[in-house]
Parts: sequence; structure tokens; C-alpha cells
Amino acid sequence: MLTTSWPADPRVHETAIAAARRCRHIIQVCLREEEWTDADREFYLIIREELERFVAASLQGPAAPDSRIA
Repeated sequence: MLTTSWPADPRVHETAIAAARRCRHIIQVCLREEEWTDADREFYLIIREELERFVAASLQGPAAPDSRIA
């Protein structure tokens, strides 16, 4: 489905693809069919970035809570 320029853990990649498709399904009625792939790609990139950040933080141990979400 998607190809990126940096390697990913296969589990992160597959999880990000599945989550991106689920997110697109929520807004799919607002999109033209030709926009579905673009939506999948954008959601994928965001989800993958957050998953990789989560994995990296998990490997470092407990940290202060993220204050970005209020």
C-alpha cells in the first residue's frame, strides 16, 4: 500500500496501515474516491510517527506525561 523512505519495524508498519485505513473509513463519505489513497498516506505518516515515538519512549523507560493533549 504505502512506501516510505525510511525502514520500519514490520509490526509498526502493519499497525500504522490498519489504523490509517480505519481513520479513513471514518471520513470516507467526505472524500472523493480518488482522495482515499492520499488520506491513507497522510494518516499512515502521522500514526507511524507516533508509534515510533511510543516505541522509542518505551525503550527509554518511564517519562513525564505528554502535555500536548489537554
